[in-house]
Amino acid sequence: MEKTIQSELIGLFTYNEICKTYEQNDGKIHWSLDIRNEGVNVNKLLKKAEELFLFMEDFDKKAKVAIAEKLIDYKNDSWPEYDENDENLNWDVVDAGEYDVTKEKFAEVITLYDIVIRVNDIYCEFDDGDLFGGHRIHAYFDDYYELLNADV
Repeated sequence: MEKTIQSELIGLFTYNEICKTYEQNDGKIHWSLDIRNEGVNVNKLLKKAEELFLFMEDFDKKAKVAIAEKLIDYKNDSWPEYDENDENLNWDVVDAGEYDVTKEKFAEVITLYDIVIRVNDIYCEFDDGDLFGGHRIHAYFDDYYELLNADV
């Protein structure tokens, strides 16, 4: 097993024997190539990563919007921006949605942190921008960068 793989676009990936991944952690975004499944062609995963890297700016914008659309109701219903125990809270204002986070604001505050290239999908982790109390957002995309699922 090679200990490193060089990508001219992304940088040097180092093999992590415990996780069975090649990892590149030098930039703002951490990249991993997941080779846990037997027979995985690491060169195909690297090519998939490089294709995404070339499309990164558009992917980042599109991914954030898709995640916001998927999770906005959960955010506003389950993680309110107000103190439910506040005796002076105006519930009519709450019911009118005055405290709701917009999809645009949601997409604006989340930040892509981690990308794991896998055979069947692309897994991404986003910093939640404190929308969910500091929890990570987990998102799964197909090879065409369409959102498959997202959760907190």
